[in-house]
Amino acid sequence: MVEHFAGLLPRHSSCLPLSFEQMHRSIRLASLRPVLWLMVTLWLGSAGAHGEANSNLGGVTLCLDPQTVQVDLEAVPEGRAASARAQLTAALTQRLTTALEQDRVRSERRPSCAGQVGYTQLQASVRYLDPSSYIGYGQATYSYTVLLRVNAAGATQSGQRRGFSSGWSDLYSETGTRRPVEAVVTDWGEEQARDLTALWRRDNPTFLERLTQPGPLRWRLLAGALAVMLVSAGVLASLYKRGQVALTSSKI
Repeated sequence: MVEHFAGLLPRHSSCLPLSFEQMHRSIRLASLRPVLWLMVTLWLGSAGAHGEANSNLGGVTLCLDPQTVQVDLEAVPEGRAASARAQLTAALTQRLTTALEQDRVRSERRPSCAGQVGYTQLQASVRYLDPSSYIGYGQATYSYTVLLRVNAAGATQSGQRRGFSSGWSDLYSETGTRRPVEAVVTDWGEEQARDLTALWRRDNPTFLERLTQPGPLRWRLLAGALAVMLVSAGVLASLYKRGQVALTSSKI
Protein backbone atom coordinates (compact mmCIF):
# COMPACT_ATOMS: atom_id res chain seq x y z
CA MET A 1 0.00 0.00 0.00
CA VAL A 2 2.94 2.33 0.72
CA GLU A 3 4.19 1.74 -2.82
CA HIS A 4 0.75 2.58 -4.24
CA PHE A 5 0.50 5.89 -2.40
CA ALA A 6 4.07 6.73 -3.28
CA GLY A 7 2.79 6.94 -6.83
CA LEU A 8 0.62 9.86 -5.81
CA LEU A 9 3.64 12.08 -5.16
CA PRO A 10 5.01 14.10 -8.10
CA ARG A 11 8.60 13.56 -9.24
CA HIS A 12 11.24 16.25 -8.69
CA SER A 13 14.52 16.65 -10.53
CA SER A 14 16.33 17.75 -7.39
CA CYS A 15 17.21 15.39 -4.56
CA LEU A 16 17.58 18.25 -2.06
CA PRO A 17 15.02 18.48 0.73
CA LEU A 18 12.09 20.73 -0.06
CA SER A 19 10.80 23.39 2.23
CA PHE A 20 7.17 23.27 3.31
CA GLU A 21 6.28 26.13 0.95
CA GLN A 22 8.07 24.51 -1.97
CA MET A 23 6.37 21.18 -1.36
CA HIS A 24 2.98 22.82 -0.97
CA ARG A 25 3.47 24.78 -4.19
CA SER A 26 4.65 21.66 -6.04
CA ILE A 27 1.70 19.59 -4.94
CA ARG A 28 -0.73 22.38 -5.65
CA LEU A 29 0.59 22.85 -9.18
CA ALA A 30 0.75 19.13 -9.93
CA SER A 31 -1.94 17.71 -12.16
CA LEU A 32 -4.77 16.40 -10.01
CA ARG A 33 -6.37 14.27 -12.68
CA PRO A 34 -3.83 11.39 -12.58
CA VAL A 35 -3.87 11.50 -8.79
CA LEU A 36 -7.63 11.28 -8.55
CA TRP A 37 -7.73 8.51 -11.16
CA LEU A 38 -5.21 6.42 -9.29
CA MET A 39 -6.95 6.97 -5.95
CA VAL A 40 -10.21 5.70 -7.41
CA THR A 41 -8.42 2.76 -9.03
CA LEU A 42 -6.72 1.82 -5.80
CA TRP A 43 -10.02 2.04 -3.95
CA LEU A 44 -11.67 -0.24 -6.51
CA GLY A 45 -8.53 -2.20 -7.37
CA SER A 46 -8.86 -5.96 -7.39
CA ALA A 47 -12.45 -5.42 -6.40
CA GLY A 48 -15.52 -6.11 -8.38
CA ALA A 49 -19.07 -7.27 -8.31
CA HIS A 50 -20.43 -10.14 -10.29
CA GLY A 51 -24.06 -9.90 -11.33
CA GLU A 52 -26.20 -8.81 -8.42
CA ALA A 53 -28.20 -11.65 -6.95
CA ASN A 54 -31.13 -9.34 -6.14
CA SER A 55 -31.49 -8.18 -9.74
CA ASN A 56 -34.62 -9.12 -11.65
CA LEU A 57 -34.68 -9.38 -15.44
CA GLY A 58 -37.97 -11.25 -15.69
CA GLY A 59 -39.71 -10.45 -18.97
CA VAL A 60 -36.93 -8.09 -20.11
CA THR A 61 -35.74 -8.17 -23.73
CA LEU A 62 -32.16 -6.93 -23.96
CA CYS A 63 -31.68 -4.07 -26.42
CA LEU A 64 -28.39 -3.61 -28.28
CA ASP A 65 -27.40 -0.71 -30.54
CA PRO A 66 -24.17 0.67 -32.08
CA GLN A 67 -23.34 2.34 -28.74
CA THR A 68 -23.75 -0.79 -26.63
CA VAL A 69 -19.98 -1.34 -26.42
CA GLN A 70 -17.92 1.72 -25.50
CA VAL A 71 -14.14 1.86 -25.04
CA ASP A 72 -12.36 4.76 -23.38
CA LEU A 73 -8.54 4.98 -23.45
CA GLU A 74 -6.60 7.56 -21.44
CA ALA A 75 -2.90 8.38 -21.68
CA VAL A 76 -2.35 5.31 -23.90
CA PRO A 77 0.50 6.02 -26.38
CA GLU A 78 -0.86 7.26 -29.71
CA GLY A 79 0.81 4.47 -31.64
CA ARG A 80 -1.21 1.89 -29.72
CA ALA A 81 -4.43 3.72 -28.89
CA ALA A 82 -6.11 3.40 -32.31
CA SER A 83 -5.48 -0.33 -32.69
CA ALA A 84 -6.32 -1.01 -29.03
CA ARG A 85 -9.67 0.78 -29.31
CA ALA A 86 -10.63 -1.08 -32.48
CA GLN A 87 -9.50 -4.43 -31.07
CA LEU A 88 -11.33 -3.99 -27.77
CA THR A 89 -14.54 -2.77 -29.40
CA ALA A 90 -14.66 -5.72 -31.81
CA ALA A 91 -13.67 -8.33 -29.20
CA LEU A 92 -16.09 -7.13 -26.52
CA THR A 93 -18.95 -6.93 -29.02
CA GLN A 94 -18.23 -10.47 -30.21
CA ARG A 95 -17.98 -11.90 -26.68
CA LEU A 96 -21.22 -10.22 -25.56
CA THR A 97 -23.29 -11.27 -28.58
CA THR A 98 -21.90 -14.81 -28.47
CA ALA A 99 -22.82 -15.19 -24.80
CA LEU A 100 -26.37 -13.99 -25.47
CA GLU A 101 -26.80 -16.33 -28.44
CA GLN A 102 -25.32 -19.41 -26.77
CA ASP A 103 -27.46 -19.02 -23.65
CA ARG A 104 -30.58 -18.18 -25.72
CA VAL A 105 -31.14 -14.80 -24.11
CA ARG A 106 -33.95 -12.82 -25.72
CA SER A 107 -32.43 -9.72 -27.32
CA GLU A 108 -32.95 -7.35 -30.21
CA ARG A 109 -30.91 -4.84 -32.19
CA ARG A 110 -32.07 -1.31 -32.82
CA PRO A 111 -30.54 1.82 -34.34
CA SER A 112 -30.85 3.36 -30.87
CA CYS A 113 -31.83 1.89 -27.49
CA ALA A 114 -31.47 5.11 -25.50
CA GLY A 115 -34.15 5.27 -22.82
CA GLN A 116 -35.46 1.80 -23.68
CA VAL A 117 -36.09 -0.87 -21.06
CA GLY A 118 -33.42 -3.52 -21.51
CA TYR A 119 -30.79 -1.15 -22.89
CA THR A 120 -27.51 -3.05 -22.48
CA GLN A 121 -24.19 -1.21 -22.17
CA LEU A 122 -20.70 -2.72 -21.86
CA GLN A 123 -18.10 -0.08 -21.05
CA ALA A 124 -14.33 -0.55 -20.80
CA SER A 125 -11.92 2.12 -19.60
CA VAL A 126 -8.13 1.71 -19.75
CA ARG A 127 -5.51 4.16 -18.52
CA TYR A 128 -1.76 3.92 -19.01
CA LEU A 129 0.12 4.67 -15.79
CA ASP A 130 3.02 6.71 -17.12
CA PRO A 131 6.01 6.03 -14.82
CA SER A 132 6.99 9.69 -15.14
CA SER A 133 3.83 10.54 -13.18
CA TYR A 134 3.31 7.37 -11.11
CA ILE A 135 6.30 6.33 -9.01
CA GLY A 136 6.73 2.61 -8.44
CA TYR A 137 5.04 1.38 -11.62
CA GLY A 138 6.82 -0.15 -14.60
CA GLN A 139 6.78 0.88 -18.23
CA ALA A 140 3.76 -1.27 -19.10
CA THR A 141 1.28 -0.85 -16.22
CA TYR A 142 -2.39 -0.06 -16.78
CA SER A 143 -5.47 0.50 -14.68
CA TYR A 144 -8.73 -0.70 -16.17
CA THR A 145 -12.44 -0.84 -15.39
CA VAL A 146 -15.10 -2.97 -17.07
CA LEU A 147 -18.79 -2.23 -16.46
CA LEU A 148 -21.91 -4.01 -17.73
CA ARG A 149 -25.37 -2.55 -17.15
CA VAL A 150 -28.92 -3.30 -18.23
CA ASN A 151 -31.64 -0.71 -17.80
CA ALA A 152 -34.95 -2.19 -16.66
CA ALA A 153 -37.15 0.43 -15.03
CA GLY A 154 -39.64 -0.38 -12.32
CA ALA A 155 -39.63 -2.60 -9.23
CA THR A 156 -41.13 -5.94 -8.34
CA GLN A 157 -43.46 -6.57 -5.44
CA SER A 158 -40.72 -8.52 -3.69
CA GLY A 159 -38.57 -5.42 -3.57
CA GLN A 160 -35.95 -6.74 -5.99
CA ARG A 161 -34.18 -4.20 -8.14
CA ARG A 162 -34.99 -4.23 -11.82
CA GLY A 163 -32.04 -4.26 -14.17
CA PHE A 164 -28.50 -5.53 -13.92
CA SER A 165 -25.17 -4.01 -12.92
CA SER A 166 -21.74 -5.60 -12.75
CA GLY A 167 -18.23 -4.16 -12.63
CA TRP A 168 -14.56 -4.96 -12.18
CA SER A 169 -11.55 -2.69 -11.69
CA ASP A 170 -7.90 -3.62 -11.29
CA LEU A 171 -4.28 -2.83 -12.11
CA TYR A 172 -2.37 -4.89 -14.67
CA SER A 173 1.28 -4.95 -15.72
CA GLU A 174 2.32 -6.42 -19.05
CA THR A 175 5.91 -6.68 -17.84
CA GLY A 176 7.00 -10.31 -17.72
CA THR A 177 3.75 -11.58 -19.28
CA ARG A 178 2.75 -12.53 -22.78
CA ARG A 179 -0.77 -11.16 -22.46
CA PRO A 180 -1.56 -7.60 -23.51
CA VAL A 181 -3.98 -5.56 -21.43
CA GLU A 182 -6.53 -5.80 -24.27
CA ALA A 183 -6.83 -9.56 -23.73
CA VAL A 184 -7.33 -9.15 -19.97
CA VAL A 185 -10.05 -6.53 -20.41
CA THR A 186 -11.77 -8.70 -23.04
CA ASP A 187 -11.81 -11.71 -20.71
CA TRP A 188 -13.44 -9.67 -17.94
CA GLY A 189 -16.02 -8.41 -20.41
CA GLU A 190 -16.93 -12.00 -21.27
CA GLU A 191 -17.00 -12.98 -17.58
CA GLN A 192 -19.58 -10.31 -16.85
CA ALA A 193 -21.56 -11.18 -19.98
CA ARG A 194 -21.84 -14.76 -18.68
CA ASP A 195 -23.02 -13.43 -15.32
CA LEU A 196 -25.70 -11.46 -17.15
CA THR A 197 -26.92 -14.45 -19.16
CA ALA A 198 -27.01 -16.64 -16.03
CA LEU A 199 -29.23 -14.14 -14.19
CA TRP A 200 -31.45 -13.63 -17.24
CA ARG A 201 -31.97 -17.40 -17.55
CA ARG A 202 -32.72 -17.61 -13.84
CA ASP A 203 -35.39 -14.91 -14.15
CA ASN A 204 -36.81 -16.24 -17.46
CA PRO A 205 -36.98 -20.03 -17.12
CA THR A 206 -38.45 -22.18 -19.88
CA PHE A 207 -41.70 -24.09 -19.31
CA LEU A 208 -39.81 -27.32 -18.58
CA GLU A 209 -37.48 -25.50 -16.18
CA ARG A 210 -40.48 -24.04 -14.36
CA LEU A 211 -41.90 -27.54 -13.94
CA THR A 212 -38.76 -28.69 -12.14
CA GLN A 213 -38.68 -25.66 -9.82
CA PRO A 214 -40.84 -25.35 -6.70
CA GLY A 215 -43.50 -22.73 -7.22
CA PRO A 216 -47.19 -22.00 -7.90
CA LEU A 217 -47.10 -23.47 -11.43
CA ARG A 218 -45.63 -26.74 -10.24
CA TRP A 219 -48.17 -27.13 -7.42
CA ARG A 220 -51.09 -26.23 -9.69
CA LEU A 221 -50.02 -28.82 -12.24
CA LEU A 222 -49.57 -31.46 -9.55
CA ALA A 223 -52.99 -30.63 -8.12
CA GLY A 224 -54.52 -30.80 -11.59
CA ALA A 225 -52.86 -34.14 -12.30
CA LEU A 226 -54.13 -35.50 -8.97
CA ALA A 227 -57.65 -34.30 -9.75
CA VAL A 228 -57.55 -35.97 -13.18
CA MET A 229 -56.35 -39.21 -11.61
CA LEU A 230 -59.15 -39.12 -9.02
CA VAL A 231 -61.82 -38.39 -11.64
CA SER A 232 -60.45 -41.12 -13.88
CA ALA A 233 -60.46 -43.59 -11.01
CA GLY A 234 -64.06 -42.66 -10.21
CA VAL A 235 -65.12 -43.14 -13.84
CA LEU A 236 -63.39 -46.50 -14.07
CA ALA A 237 -64.97 -47.63 -10.80
CA SER A 238 -68.40 -46.56 -12.07
CA LEU A 239 -67.90 -48.42 -15.36
CA TYR A 240 -66.71 -51.49 -13.50
CA LYS A 241 -69.80 -51.48 -11.31
CA ARG A 242 -72.07 -51.10 -14.34
CA GLY A 243 -70.31 -53.98 -15.99
CA GLN A 244 -70.77 -56.16 -12.94
CA VAL A 245 -74.50 -55.32 -12.78
CA ALA A 246 -74.93 -56.06 -16.47
CA LEU A 247 -73.13 -59.39 -16.07
CA THR A 248 -75.34 -60.38 -13.11
CA SER A 249 -78.53 -59.46 -15.01
CA SER A 250 -77.54 -61.54 -18.00
CA LYS A 251 -76.93 -64.58 -15.77
CA ILE A 252 -80.39 -64.23 -14.25
